[in-house]
Amino acid sequence: MKSLVLTVALLASASSFAFGLESHYGKASMVNGRHACTLTNKTGSDLDIKRVQFDLERRVGKHREVVVTKSVNSVIYAGETMTVVSDAGHELIAYTCKFLAR
Repeated sequence: MKSLVLTVALLASASSFAFGLESHYGKASMVNGRHACTLTNKTGSDLDIKRVQFDLERRVGKHREVVVTKSVNSVIYAGETMTVVSDAGHELIAYTCKFLAR
């Protein structure tokens, strides 16, 4: 019973951490052998970016899908462009990336 309560508490904590974040898809590219994500803020208002999520795929192996997040905690003002470079290397293929904003 204790493990069930703990599991529910952990799930509630994790979902509240991501609650309220909106996704803004960027353009994935490579910069010096690392995956990068670039977003131009065309929303007309400032975006308070908390982190960037890179959706990657391994070239070989069973567990091909890899999600890498990088904490940013920065603001992209209306009309500005931000590029965030991940620590993931060229052995992975990026298929999407998104900026998570509050």
